[in-house]
Amino acid sequence: MTSLQAGTRNELLLMLYRRKTLFFFLASALVPIFLAVSFNALQSTIGLLTVSQSFPIQMLELYTMFMIPLFFFLAISDLFPQEISSRTLKLALLRPISRFGAFAAKILALGAAIAALLVLLAVVTLACSVLMGSAGMATIDWFGYGKAYAAGFLSMWALSSVFVFVSQFFRSANGFLVFAIVLYAAAKFAPFFVKGFSAFSLASYTDWYLLWLSHSVSSGKLMTSLLFVLSGFMLFITLGYMMFDRKEA
Repeated sequence: MTSLQAGTRNELLLMLYRRKTLFFFLASALVPIFLAVSFNALQSTIGLLTVSQSFPIQMLELYTMFMIPLFFFLAISDLFPQEISSRTLKLALLRPISRFGAFAAKILALGAAIAALLVLLAVVTLACSVLMGSAGMATIDWFGYGKAYAAGFLSMWALSSVFVFVSQFFRSANGFLVFAIVLYAAAKFAPFFVKGFSAFSLASYTDWYLLWLSHSVSSGKLMTSLLFVLSGFMLFITLGYMMFDRKEA
């Protein structure tokens, strides 16, 4: 457990040292502020745009659809293909840590980074709602927002596991990045052409948090979808580790 904690901490520090990580965290803070200021400036002329109580949920939709997937594409390309091509994985395995420990540390670090990105987004959007919108601290639905962001985290971490598995087939970070973007776009468009595809695709769960906000969705459907997300996560993490374990450092 100590080696796993040390490995996770090392992976997180490596992420923080990369400029792209700092860029995404900075963008996560600045984009909602920019949109909130723009909505307030345009409200007097257009009248339809406003920073309402639903602003954190509106931004969550944007981030789970585009920003966070792009973030973990870049992070995974550095965690796996980049380490293979630069031969730094061999150095990591020289530490007193097993291959499973090294793999688990990368997955935990990726999950922690996604969670931190969502926490930052939640804090900034809630501040924008209170300071520049019509929401007050007493009127904020803390439980609802908590459910939505927790569901957003689970869906993003589960979706990232698919691309962790896919990354094991690549030795080039750029090659994986291009393929991941194309694959994600194809998975988002596939339900328009293949009936029933969305029921079996984790890429269709980027707006899964909406189910947890709805009062008309039964608890049985929520539990069924939760089991699907968790089982998909475990399946692709297991497949990814099997590929990682066989790969030469």
